[in-house]
Amino acid sequence: MKKIILLLFISISTNFHSQKKAEDFGFRHFQYIIENDTIDVLVKSKKGEENIKKPIFFEVQGSTAVPLIVHNNKQRVSYVSLSEGYTENDYHLVMVNKPGLPLIIHNDSLTRGQYKDLKTGKYPQKYLENNKLEYYVERNSAVINFLKKQDWVDTTKIVVAGHSEGSTIATHMADKIDEITHLIYSGGTPYYPRILAMIQQDRRLEKKKESDWVKKDLEYWKDVVKYPLAKNRNEGWNTNYGTYSFSQNENNVLKRLKIPILITYGTSDEGAPFCDMFHIETIKENQTNFTFNAYVGLDHYYQKKEHDKDSTKKKDYLNTVVSHWLKWIEIN
Repeated sequence: MKKIILLLFISISTNFHSQKKAEDFGFRHFQYIIENDTIDVLVKSKKGEENIKKPIFFEVQGSTAVPLIVHNNKQRVSYVSLSEGYTENDYHLVMVNKPGLPLIIHNDSLTRGQYKDLKTGKYPQKYLENNKLEYYVERNSAVINFLKKQDWVDTTKIVVAGHSEGSTIATHMADKIDEITHLIYSGGTPYYPRILAMIQQDRRLEKKKESDWVKKDLEYWKDVVKYPLAKNRNEGWNTNYGTYSFSQNENNVLKRLKIPILITYGTSDEGAPFCDMFHIETIKENQTNFTFNAYVGLDHYYQKKEHDKDSTKKKDYLNTVVSHWLKWIEIN
């Protein structure tokens, strides 16, 4: 990223009264324009305390290409954030939209829960070009540099939390940005995150039926390694550049961090064995700045299948997990 040209606080985002605005959903909307790149930042604060000085809780979303605000005209119907609704008493919650995606969208405009160009059926070109680790880290660093200058931000504590792919971005942010004081690494895979997550997901499917999905994953990985900087290959999933950037050995970066780090995951998540392995390594190497919370029986999104005589339903334990995050921050 290069020179910041303009920073705006968006109070009115359109002249059309029917168009939804971030403020309609309780957010403040800030917008960076860096050359040709528009960066949408949402801040959620406790109502009436928007200008009260508090630390920021910077949450990094996972890999799904979905706008931060999805609605059905009446209300939001999809929540990217895990911590929204839990953090605002003590923090200003910060989220940044994915590159090339609209900030606000009607649910009917999504394709299988993701945003794609309705004409081409593909992700937007700007998303494909920028959906890589280096972009997110540099972009988020610029956002934090802006936020820490605001009168309503307490810079003595900056918490960064990332879930799934967001955990990788959050880790590299903590490695680059000295002002970050706490890191929450949620639902991540500390070893070669993206490609290993793909393989583990397909291994589980193989238990249900015979397939060659893992073989295809490995062939895909060979192509990624052969053309690691390519931005025009495998666009259905991601560019080679994006997959390669998110498939580095994560544990070395985590180990060199000296700040308090909380690693949380469900034991039914595909990445759980690798989090356990990393836990073993930190004990062996006497790294005492790590805390591990493993939630037995919970999946990638901290849910658990529960059965009764008539049906099987998923029970959400997210409130428990996030409450543990906040208690951990208090004592570290």
